[in-house]
Amino acid sequence: MRNTPVRTLASATAVSVVTVGAVTVLASPASADDYRCKTTAKEFPTNGYNADVKVELCLVRSWGGTGGGSEIKRAYAKVSWGESGAGKWEKFAVQVRIEQNDSVVRSKTCEVTNINTTTGSYTCSLGPDTGISGNTADGTVTYNVNDDGLGNQSWGLTGTPKL
Repeated sequence: MRNTPVRTLASATAVSVVTVGAVTVLASPASADDYRCKTTAKEFPTNGYNADVKVELCLVRSWGGTGGGSEIKRAYAKVSWGESGAGKWEKFAVQVRIEQNDSVVRSKTCEVTNINTTTGSYTCSLGPDTGISGNTADGTVTYNVNDDGLGNQSWGLTGTPKL
């Protein structure tokens, strides 16, 4: 069989279409997680410099299970601080919750033991949880500033929007 310019062009076009199709499949966008976050900050009166603490509370939704149709949620509270230091805290614990209409679906409390360093961060993670839509993440910090005579105090964090 003799190659003619038309046959050669048709073969090259067919190869290009197959190649373009393969590239399109490989370049399809991956599904991304959905995030809803809220940050709450507070300055605590402590010996020396006042300690500055920030808590970013997030609810994350991803898709998984058979065929990717299951809604999977997890929550976390990322605590970060500055101007803290040795001996400033007797207690610092963060509770993170996944809620449905202000009712707790799942909860976890983490002791932040390294907060007696000058600067740092700690993340308390909760999940995964599969359930119904419309969840929020919420949280509370229980703290005790060393030598203030007040004992354990509570700091309510700002909850996330629904996801």
